[in-house]
Amino acid sequence: MTAKLSLQGKTVLVTGASSGLGLEMARQLARDHHANPLLVARRKDRLEALAEELRGFGATPGVIAADLSKPADLDRCFAEATAIGVDAVILNAGVTYFGHTLAQTTADVAAIVATNVNGVVLLSQRFVPYLLERGGGAVMLVSSMAGFQPMPFQAVYGGSKAFVTSYGLALSEELRGKEVSVTVFCPGGIATEMTDTSGLSAKYPKGHPMVMDVEPCAKRALGAMIARHRLSVPGGLNKVAAFFAQMSPTRLVTRLVANDYRGALPR
Repeated sequence: MTAKLSLQGKTVLVTGASSGLGLEMARQLARDHHANPLLVARRKDRLEALAEELRGFGATPGVIAADLSKPADLDRCFAEATAIGVDAVILNAGVTYFGHTLAQTTADVAAIVATNVNGVVLLSQRFVPYLLERGGGAVMLVSSMAGFQPMPFQAVYGGSKAFVTSYGLALSEELRGKEVSVTVFCPGGIATEMTDTSGLSAKYPKGHPMVMDVEPCAKRALGAMIARHRLSVPGGLNKVAAFFAQMSPTRLVTRLVANDYRGALPR
């Protein structure tokens, strides 16, 4: 498949749309690509506020309030979205944790696995056949550079993103030659609410060389999906870091990550 994806007038489902990268992608979809975002997240009040903003760009947004860590909400999200009609899907919802791995509660671990792994797999396995039946489309899985190497102090999160990257690239290959493309987008740090709430912004604040502003990151993500790239890492420094992580001894990379992250742990 070589034709670029056209988004004008199309309905694009965006999970995790109430804040951060998901919110900015929804905004750019409406403002710059004249698409109609279908917004999915837990916080309905935020989704409705964003939908009102997007109407100002001439879009016709939709809202689905759902907790994608819950199987019943995954079922309802798919049912409500397909009742409206969807042309592309961005699976961006994610949960993180920064700190000592053994200090994570069972609930913390379960939320990461349910949202970052189960939610991505179950929704993609439903939406891809649906899009194929409709004649084509695109799916983007938002992974992370954290998936390129072991992540001490983000072990469960990093493992979940390693899974998403591997799963997404495998699915993309299975769909080669079909009318639905799968893009795996792997950003590094982004200046968002998630970085703030995790505590990582104390060491990696907005403006840090390894922290992208959300606006250009969202633009790169949408550009990668439109171009139907299999894998996209935004930013020159991130590309160098990803190459280093893949080409260097795993033990060395793991130790470097651990030494760097220790300085960001709460005192």
